[in-house]
Amino acid sequence: MIILAKAVSYGGNSLRYAMEKENAKTVKLNYLPDGLDPTAIWYMMKHHCLLHQSGRTMGRKLERLMVNFVISPSKEESANFTMSDWVALHDEALDVIDSLAIVPKGMNREVKTNFRNSMNVGALHTDSKSGTLHLHIDCCRVDLDGNTNDVHDIHIRAMKAAEIINMRHGWKQPKEIRAMRKAEIARICENTLRNMPDFDIRLFFRLLRKNGYEVMPRYDSKKKLVGYTIGKNASIFKASEIGRKFMVSTIETTWQKLHPKPEIAKTPLKVREKTATKVPLETSTTGPAVAKPSYSHIAVRIGNDAEIVRIPTSLLDIIFNESQVPDDNNAATKKDVMDVVILLFLGYVDAATSISVSCGGGGSAPQSGWGKKDDEDERQFARRCIRMAHSMMKPRPRYHYHR
Repeated sequence: MIILAKAVSYGGNSLRYAMEKENAKTVKLNYLPDGLDPTAIWYMMKHHCLLHQSGRTMGRKLERLMVNFVISPSKEESANFTMSDWVALHDEALDVIDSLAIVPKGMNREVKTNFRNSMNVGALHTDSKSGTLHLHIDCCRVDLDGNTNDVHDIHIRAMKAAEIINMRHGWKQPKEIRAMRKAEIARICENTLRNMPDFDIRLFFRLLRKNGYEVMPRYDSKKKLVGYTIGKNASIFKASEIGRKFMVSTIETTWQKLHPKPEIAKTPLKVREKTATKVPLETSTTGPAVAKPSYSHIAVRIGNDAEIVRIPTSLLDIIFNESQVPDDNNAATKKDVMDVVILLFLGYVDAATSISVSCGGGGSAPQSGWGKKDDEDERQFARRCIRMAHSMMKPRPRYHYHR
């Protein structure tokens, strides 16, 4: 289990998030009447803080009127928790935090808090992806006796409290949990890069968010990306913490290492010829007319292999100019669409379907008997392949049901 803590000035928004988030359950109201909405609770806390602030003659004005705690046991640790267990964890966490006497940085005396004697609200949240439960506690900064809860090094106080509670219950310590989550994120990052056919840092961020991770890019004054953080729930890491190979300056090199170019000497690529049109004749003044070659070679993926196919340049121009990525597909590139078109043209329907699915497509594959019709022009067939590829690359529609 880990505990995060911070003093906040946006108490109203914090309470509304804690109590009104989808599927949130109120665990406990401490020194607060039942039936109040988050805004009314915030006004009660704010009025209490300002009332006692007016009696102070020294010190600057109190600005951060609330302290927010996030208590995150692992899914295994909270597997059999009932609501009464969450109430007990709520009280135990505040008790341990109040029992700690620490000397904050820059001070020469021990300081304690009194959050158990303060107005506070506990609310239970469920992570939308993993289903893991975690507890939010919003505490009034001023206790019922009018004393201000000190927030110097509040995050250190929370970490020490988590260590004590974990020791009591035989749970894993925060350092162990953090190391496990960092390893999990590193694995997800590497798998995401491995599944990206082309490198695009924005696509990388989008795919991580689809997996339920929070990604926060960091830009300099010139709007250049210089770093990012990634995490879930209470575990947030800088890219350099996950691994130097995932830093902005090195991540493209990491992608390149995960996508090595095929070595022709070791595994020669097969050359597939497809004669699509009659090659125009070049008239010679010294002999008979000869065929003028007009072919292009392009590499496409067929299963786990890369193969070079030979295709007339006139057809390749049509495929290049008319192939487009569907607007609602954020995972595919134009090269992916062209690969699908060319594979359909050459009759590799299974390989084309595999690429479309791996790049976010959810459209139906061609039915049996796909291929060029006897009376169909090569250019017409190429355009039919383009239309089919666009259909295959469209994401599967999401259906929303309403009561």
